[in-house]
Amino acid sequence: MHYILTLILLTSFLYAKNSDFSIVINEPFSNALVDITEDYDRDISAVGFIKKYKNNQAKSDTTYTNAFDYLASLSNGSNGSQTHLVKVNNEADITLRKSTNLPYFNEAVSIAKTPQNGYFIGGHTLDGSLLVLKLDSNAQTIFHKTFGTANQDKMSKMIPLRDGGVLAIASSVASRSPNDNLFESGLDLGDIYLTRLSKDGEILWSKKYGTLKDDIGVDAAEADDGSFMVIGQISEKKSKSITILRITQNGDKIWIKEYKNEKNLTPHKIIKLRDNNFVISLSQNDDTNKEQIRLIKIDVQKNILQDKMIQTTYASALKDIKEFSDTKIAGVGYVRDGHNTDGLAMLLDNKFSMLNQEHYGSDEYDSLNALTILHNSQIAAAGIYTNKDSQETNMWIVKLNKDLSMAKIPTKSIESKR
Repeated sequence: MHYILTLILLTSFLYAKNSDFSIVINEPFSNALVDITEDYDRDISAVGFIKKYKNNQAKSDTTYTNAFDYLASLSNGSNGSQTHLVKVNNEADITLRKSTNLPYFNEAVSIAKTPQNGYFIGGHTLDGSLLVLKLDSNAQTIFHKTFGTANQDKMSKMIPLRDGGVLAIASSVASRSPNDNLFESGLDLGDIYLTRLSKDGEILWSKKYGTLKDDIGVDAAEADDGSFMVIGQISEKKSKSITILRITQNGDKIWIKEYKNEKNLTPHKIIKLRDNNFVISLSQNDDTNKEQIRLIKIDVQKNILQDKMIQTTYASALKDIKEFSDTKIAGVGYVRDGHNTDGLAMLLDNKFSMLNQEHYGSDEYDSLNALTILHNSQIAAAGIYTNKDSQETNMWIVKLNKDLSMAKIPTKSIESKR
């Protein structure tokens, strides 16, 4: 009987430790994770935002004429929308959670590692300023910098640079001031707005770019020569196209190309490949007005090397892509079937032929927003997960094998439990 009981306990322990590596963090209100990276200690860190509010029933004699001023008056650091970092280990244990606790509402869009195993986090405040934070390995703030124009600014992405600094890719409502020296081109509804910062947070330059239409900065990638390939979206009435822009390391425009199509185009991501060319992940509506994935390979001379639609049964988009060492490409995003949206993971070869795809999530609204390829060729992804019958999204981290199957939480040895 003793041996039977031991066998049952051992079997139960092994079964429990072989569960899926899927972490859903439930908190009040709608929260999300938007970017993810692998730490030097092989843990995983993801960043997003969490919303906390206090019940402020105290009467005030102050009269507010601006909604953002009123919202700021309710915030005392831990209240409102705040950038939030989550760190998990290989056993799917949450080892660190930290909010920024800044005195104004803010949301993160990107995370990047520093050589000291700390983090750069990029985002924006909800009153229209851009934000970059530098944190140590324990998520303690080394510095935070808010910057931008006098207009409404919003960051889309922040990328790490080889010199240890970062490039912030944002959008800004256009200015009509003739004294605004930020403009390279574009004087209409909105413009691509780029800012380069040093590793110490010093702003090296800020410039605007775009067309005479409404432009939005989306993403960028650094080339081997130090120049940048930038993608943006152009909106004009009911049509959407994309901008591909190349600039020098100092922000001077080399060329700009508008890529038009009879169907609406939405850019999501650009990455540099090992062959020093670039891949852009787009969404494009097909003839039935269903969103489909499109990948474009381009070189620094704006030559289109490859252009392929990835036809899928359901409406799909890849919000982030990364290249494996064997040149295969992993992507994550979302797939929509009627009223249900799931997280999408996809594996493609270097010719953009789909090798595999998997859908993950509940029967509600789920999406994978970003991925990182881990040292062992597994994939860590971050996004949002919605519980059954809920209207609020939760922070979500998953780990996948290279074949896109869900990774399992590793079994701890019996010796380690004694």
